[in-house]
Amino acid sequence: MRSSRCASSTAAALHRIFIAPIEQSQPRLARRTVSSTSIPRYLNRAPRLVLSQQQRCHASSVIVKGRLPRDDEIQSWSVTLVDEDGKLQEPRSTAAILSDIDRKEESLVVLVPGEPGIPPICKIMNKQAMREAEKAKAKSAKGMVTEKTIELNWAIDGNDLNHRLVKMKGFLEKGHRVEVVMGVKRKGRKATEEEGEALLKRIRGAVQEVEGARELKAMNGKLLGVAMITFEGKMKKEMEK
Repeated sequence: MRSSRCASSTAAALHRIFIAPIEQSQPRLARRTVSSTSIPRYLNRAPRLVLSQQQRCHASSVIVKGRLPRDDEIQSWSVTLVDEDGKLQEPRSTAAILSDIDRKEESLVVLVPGEPGIPPICKIMNKQAMREAEKAKAKSAKGMVTEKTIELNWAIDGNDLNHRLVKMKGFLEKGHRVEVVMGVKRKGRKATEEEGEALLKRIRGAVQEVEGARELKAMNGKLLGVAMITFEGKMKKEMEK
């Protein structure tokens, strides 16, 4: 008992000599430390909850009925631009493109949605021209050519390729315009040059099987990279009536 009392009295004396003066000289620091540690856990989590809600709101705002995303609605980190001549450029940062354009007069519009490993294909368009085009489209909707998109990857499976080609031929038989977009998936097998050439031959061969169909625009892009070919079907007489 005597040893324990000695130990406690010694500790108290040391506290009075060394610790107490420090505590008295830094009362504000001590109060700040206590106040920060006394905040309930659920309040510490509040900023994360607010951020999560903001992210959900932003995600829901990109869902636009009747059209593809544009400008701040584009969530992809990078996009592939189509220039005025219809040629594909190298992928660039979406944020950098948006900072370079005149947001009052121009808009970055998605033409072909992206997928994992393939950025979306976009074009910088004049807002006034877009509004006029939309008005013209509404007036002549019956006579306009319908555009369809078929997406492939260079190492596509044979069965999947057959299914896509049948779908493409169906569009061409109805007189539609078809854009065939080819790319490379980030995860998956990479095709060889021979396979890439064989894929192009299969696509063009399928188009030739459709009466009146033709290659409207030559291939844009790189073999085994991001590339696009445009084909057009011929409207049948019975469908024109």
